[in-house]
Amino acid sequence: MNVTELMAQIRTEMTGNPEKDIRHLQDIATDLRKEENASELLSAIAEFAFNMMPEGARKEMIETTFVGDKRMDQAYSDAVELVNAGKIDEADEILTEISDKIAEHFEDKNPKWFSFRNPFEYHMYRFFYPDDTVFERAPFDFAKHLGLLGYVKLEKQDVVAAQVAIERAIKFNPVGADIRFELAEINKFAQNAQQLLRVNQETLPLCTSADRIAHVLSNMGFYCTLTGAFQDAAVFFFESIRFSRTKEVELELEDVLKRMKTFGQKFTPPTHGQTIDTYEKYGLDVPPNSNLVNLALTLASTARDHGRLDLQGMFLRTALDLTNDAGIRAQLEQVAGEIKEARENGEL
Repeated sequence: MNVTELMAQIRTEMTGNPEKDIRHLQDIATDLRKEENASELLSAIAEFAFNMMPEGARKEMIETTFVGDKRMDQAYSDAVELVNAGKIDEADEILTEISDKIAEHFEDKNPKWFSFRNPFEYHMYRFFYPDDTVFERAPFDFAKHLGLLGYVKLEKQDVVAAQVAIERAIKFNPVGADIRFELAEINKFAQNAQQLLRVNQETLPLCTSADRIAHVLSNMGFYCTLTGAFQDAAVFFFESIRFSRTKEVELELEDVLKRMKTFGQKFTPPTHGQTIDTYEKYGLDVPPNSNLVNLALTLASTARDHGRLDLQGMFLRTALDLTNDAGIRAQLEQVAGEIKEARENGEL
């Protein structure tokens, strides 16, 4: 979908009620985050939403979310371009301004503000924190913005500032695994083994796809290598490859096996029981998290009951990403066919 097509669709869906329409635009933006041209589409939605706001709301938004004369998302995009160009100091200046805006207007406020990236993360939060029901959706992805600030600070080897930025980012999305990977990188850089273990223990239950699970397990391999537990490191690297094979992790495994050989240690691929024992040794449950699988399937069923094929597909995709189950794949293919047919008939 291009911007012209998106704007044509949006204009037909507006009701004239600004509050209701802006909530609808936020929902559309959430659905489009995985599109190849998501940045362009999200920027167009933000511009449209800004222009339709009442004058008072526009003034408030300028005060709370504009950096200089640009919306926060536009300033963030500028920072991304600077990072990609290797202009770290210039990116740091913009991101620090964004950070200051977030701190002044949205941080440690009541109600709390969150930057969930999709409906499943919202439901994950409700599942993990059932008593916390009063919160607002942040106008922009503050977790992502602060995450990039953390990356930039680490590039400048300011470990303390990097960790502060990432921990602030996590508060805006407590159930997102990706931002916690940045915290893991900080602890790997600082060779802070115990903090790295803690981050891995907290991240694994939040992983919603095989590649994220593999990422945590490779970080566990790094942790075990750092502490000299080479046998356990090899187990975790093997497990990481089982979930998602990457050349980088294969090389890490080769390196560990060479180290073991140097120390006269022999590695034998572990049995299933030995693998489970290794997980338990480090306070980890064997992935995937069955609670998340069941949550995704329950939400998919509820979405179907309410005629929301799009949401059913999203939740089934999450369940499939976690399990690679053939039955779930068949359900997802059926829903995809139903969505295609509904679109061809003009029902979607």
